[in-house]
Amino acid sequence: MPHYGKEDPRFLHARKSRSIIMTRNRGFISEMRSNYQIVPFTADRLGAAVELFICSYRREQEESPLLPSEAIDNAERVCDAMKPLLSNPGVAVLKDSQMVAFMLSGYRFPFKGQKAIIVPEYCHASILPDTRELYQIMYMRLASEWVRDHIHLHIIGHFAHNSILWESLYQLGFGAIIAEALRDLSRVQGANTKDIVEETDIERLVNISIEDSRYYRDAPIFIVKETEADERRAILESSIREGNAYFAFYGSDGADAYLGVGESASGTLKEGFLLRDTCTTQIKNAFVKPHIRGKGIGKSLLQRAVDWSIEHGYNRLFVEFETANYFGGNFWRRHFTPYLYFSMRYIDNTI
Repeated sequence: MPHYGKEDPRFLHARKSRSIIMTRNRGFISEMRSNYQIVPFTADRLGAAVELFICSYRREQEESPLLPSEAIDNAERVCDAMKPLLSNPGVAVLKDSQMVAFMLSGYRFPFKGQKAIIVPEYCHASILPDTRELYQIMYMRLASEWVRDHIHLHIIGHFAHNSILWESLYQLGFGAIIAEALRDLSRVQGANTKDIVEETDIERLVNISIEDSRYYRDAPIFIVKETEADERRAILESSIREGNAYFAFYGSDGADAYLGVGESASGTLKEGFLLRDTCTTQIKNAFVKPHIRGKGIGKSLLQRAVDWSIEHGYNRLFVEFETANYFGGNFWRRHFTPYLYFSMRYIDNTI
């Protein structure tokens, strides 16, 4: 950055320009506030918030027709998910006494060595042409409170086809980290399942589960997962108890690839919330060792997951994946269509 002396005309011009920008920003916010009223989100606005979210969900469903209608037909589910969050910081935007946008803070949790907070997809919505500006103001209000509480990782879940919101978040410094995606149960082109077996002996999957977890620590993902054998064994055993199935491809030294599949989001609100109890299956785990990638093993495992889903009466298949996952992410994008992203912004933790 150039350094000018205080009497340098370039310094005076820069200071004047910065003053103009600040004045314009204040004028912009004042103008927005003259058209809209920004107020704290309170329990009496819950019903209106759910209606706004359902409108947003309908728009995404038009672009992602595989999305089920459960969130529309059973709005109480969304309401019940928001109720425990009402004591968290939140804002509502009013126009002529009617709520036209809102954002409610979600859960706090440790992530990447920092304090993080998430705004789930059902905790924000806007229906006006001024969506971009309204989200800027709502985030500005809430971000200041989060940072005061020393929360420096901010995560927002947002629908994949809301391009205005996507651009707004990008301009605010957010980048995608997680995608949730769907596919129908049509056949996976090029799959050959003759060498894929269903595995019920957990011990035969422990080593590849460990290698799977270690993979996430490498570039460009950099996510720490548990790699101890006892922990991986316990996770696999718990998964089997929940009714999930595992399929594997074996080489001379044991399992070279595996995939787990089961009912979507059973027992958790952390992923696939909108798909709970909607006759949807989920890819729980999947990993193919480097030396056999590109040979169709992944497609064959996916086909077995599709077959299992059909055999058990499900209607669609869901996967959640890290957008930075070069090998896995590119595979899932070829066979699934994202409907939801989680984007994150990192704030300097010295503030």
